[in-house]
Amino acid sequence: MRREVRTGTHKLYKGRYFIVFYDETDSQFLYSFDNAREILKFQGKALTRTNINLINVELYRALKTEYHFTHFLTGEVMRVYIIDVDDDE
Repeated sequence: MRREVRTGTHKLYKGRYFIVFYDETDSQFLYSFDNAREILKFQGKALTRTNINLINVELYRALKTEYHFTHFLTGEVMRVYIIDVDDDE
């Protein structure tokens, strides 16, 4: 059984990933979050189960596409990735 990694008081996304946003050209780092709760705090939205689920759905939709484009974070088009904390690259 794998132990979940914690940073601060919150768990990482799915226990082992950072959520990272880059500009649409994929050349400039924009934002990084540990989990959906941090995204909601950044957006100034309430931390409800429904809002957390909506963030997870938006992440899933963006990540399942070939280029990972999304605009749900700030309204700007950007790319989203999940980065494994155990990845050495």
